[in-house]
Amino acid sequence: MDLVSISAAYNGLKVAKDIFAGFNNLKVETATLERINEAVKKVGEAQDAIFMLREELFRLQEENNSLKQQINDRDSWTTVIGQYQLVATAGGAVVFKSKEEPSHFACPSCAQSKEIHILQDSRVMAGTFTCTKCQASYPVKPREKMQPIKFQGW
Repeated sequence: MDLVSISAAYNGLKVAKDIFAGFNNLKVETATLERINEAVKKVGEAQDAIFMLREELFRLQEENNSLKQQINDRDSWTTVIGQYQLVATAGGAVVFKSKEEPSHFACPSCAQSKEIHILQDSRVMAGTFTCTKCQASYPVKPREKMQPIKFQGW
């Protein structure tokens, strides 16, 4: 049942209730008046039930929209994370590496929060890359060995 049907049923019952209430103003027998009052009561109960159905319909529509959004978000994330693969780097870090160009690495910690943040080369001898969001460091490149300094005679 959709909102239009519920509204039409509610309005129809309102009209019926008004008609029955109008009968109360006429001079009629007590038995007839009791039946009219009972009909008014039943129509009121039906209106209440329809009102509750309308509220439930609104709740279900909101829940449906929320679930659709969750599905869209999940599908979107699946597409994004599908462009990366989890790899172990030469430096020993486990990070996400892009499958597409330009090749880059992404923070695995931020990926847990369904966010992609590209790791930036810190340009240090330790070979670490740093996340632009959480500032985590990962040893992506192998550690560079220091070259001994050769002194020329004085």
